[in-house]
Amino acid sequence: MKYVLLIPLFLHIHPGSMTNKVQYPAIDLMEIRLAPWSINLQRVIYYTDTCYALQFRDQHEMNAVTLRTLDLENMEQLKYFEQGLVTLKKGHNGDVAEFSNYSIKRFDKKKDDTWYILTYDDAVTNFQEAQVNRMIFVINTFINRQH
Repeated sequence: MKYVLLIPLFLHIHPGSMTNKVQYPAIDLMEIRLAPWSINLQRVIYYTDTCYALQFRDQHEMNAVTLRTLDLENMEQLKYFEQGLVTLKKGHNGDVAEFSNYSIKRFDKKKDDTWYILTYDDAVTNFQEAQVNRMIFVINTFINRQH
């Protein structure tokens, strides 16, 4: 009976430990655009896997800063993202690259540079041709280093 009373002493469970999220190391591959409408391409290292994430500020929220993260689960999805940008860059106004959980649309303006609109769930961000060129270059360089 004495041993049964000692068991709870060894089973110390902190109530907050079950609600804490695990933080995985993230490496910034590229800061595509600076604040206040920042966009970052990151490499996130899990236990034995690596995924990639495009973190951006949702432009639907004008009065608050809401960051959204588009997860690209592996190198193959990162390549598809890059191929979508390359295809749209060669395309025309209104072309759309549809993926399983996000889309990118090309939008030409008469006076300005070409714009691209990224839609992920209910979040939206946009970026210009120069930023697309930098993303394509960085992703290609990163992929070529991996081989």
